[in-house]
Amino acid sequence: AKGFLSYMAEIKGIPKKEARIQINELLSVVNLSDVGYKKLSSFSGGMRQRVLLAQALLGKPDILMLDEPTAGLDPEERVRIRTYIGNLAASKIVLITTHITSDVESIADYVIFMKNGRIKSCGKPEQILKDTSSKNMEEAYLKIIHKEE
Repeated sequence: AKGFLSYMAEIKGIPKKEARIQINELLSVVNLSDVGYKKLSSFSGGMRQRVLLAQALLGKPDILMLDEPTAGLDPEERVRIRTYIGNLAASKIVLITTHITSDVESIADYVIFMKNGRIKSCGKPEQILKDTSSKNMEEAYLKIIHKEE
């Protein structure tokens, strides 16, 4: 993992000393410090997903775009990563694409539902729940996406 992250840091133009510091911090964030020396090929899908999140965070970007950041994670890691992303969103712009509605409820302060490349609904989660008379985002999603069918 450290080899991959070092390579990505080099591509991003992060000086080697700073890269080493960030890599160690990020491996701790994604709970992989104890296996950071291992090759990615030995990792499970969930572990690889966490390495990819660490890679996205390298260089401390002000805008973070994440595609399915908790996909393939066990429930405990999903909660840890959601909490971390939620905390990041206080100081950065974080855009997430996901079909895991529990992530949306936990992290998002603004939601856009899309179908076939078209926006079907958008707004603050609490407003979407109210507008659709839904108990949770999964129910709201199903109502919005299947509205025209």
